[in-house]
Amino acid sequence: MSAEAEIVQLLQDWAAAVRAHDLDGAVRGRSADIVMFDVPEPLQARGLDAYRDTWRLYFRDPGSRRFALQETQIVAEGNLAWVRALLLCTTDDAPAGRLTMGLRRIDGRWIVEHEHHSFPMPLAVAGD
Repeated sequence: MSAEAEIVQLLQDWAAAVRAHDLDGAVRGRSADIVMFDVPEPLQARGLDAYRDTWRLYFRDPGSRRFALQETQIVAEGNLAWVRALLLCTTDDAPAGRLTMGLRRIDGRWIVEHEHHSFPMPLAVAGD
């Protein structure tokens, strides 16, 4: 299986776990030292325990079962890869968010070491 196909499977399993509110599945494939930048507080989570806590908070969101990736792009070379995608992760009327990830292959498995979620924000115009 190609590196890209392995990462696609990792992403599909992750999204399915999040939709099912499966906490163990949501954190599977993450580094013990993961760093995640997120939209709500805390804006930065360091380590697997902090990462796990962000999912506990997110699972309270009424739109959390909508979690899905679109327009996913993967670049993998050697033991490093990055992912970017649009992220549907809240109510139907909310705009798509953005997701970026940095991964490293360790002992033949892809592990997410960096994850960043963001949402578009309207720009303030001078004089408003």
